[in-house]
Amino acid sequence: MLYTADQIKQRLNRVHQLLKSPLFDPKSLDDSFWKVAFAELIMVSDELLSQSSELGHRIDFYEGVGVTGKIQDITSLVEWMRGRLPKSVDDLASQLTTQRLNRYFDRGTGYFANGYFFTGEFDGELAFYIDDQRIYLNRQLGRAIEEAEPFLIHLN
Repeated sequence: MLYTADQIKQRLNRVHQLLKSPLFDPKSLDDSFWKVAFAELIMVSDELLSQSSELGHRIDFYEGVGVTGKIQDITSLVEWMRGRLPKSVDDLASQLTTQRLNRYFDRGTGYFANGYFFTGEFDGELAFYIDDQRIYLNRQLGRAIEEAEPFLIHLN
């Protein structure tokens, strides 16, 4: 589905709001609010990256993408994560109660309560995990949107 220029602008504005959300601050509470914001960020990012890909400009960097080799590039990682989330934003709060979604700030390794092993490779970076797949807030999500945005704006 291709979006209009106004729809793209709305989605880009929302992604930028979410990327800067205080819910993703290292001092924020570990509650369900960050999970809802993260899920919405993935949903909107997936829409934008899919549109960019459909229009011939796939965002395909792969640095740090694919914890276990399942994922090819950043666009496919975001798509994979979207597939593990509720279908709509309205369903987020009620359906994100599982232990599949975790986050970790800074560099480190360990196990989450759900038994999944994690590694965070960068100081000062927030990593999100769905099961065994990881995505970094700025190094990956922020970069992907930054690379797609000029192309999406230019086309519309």
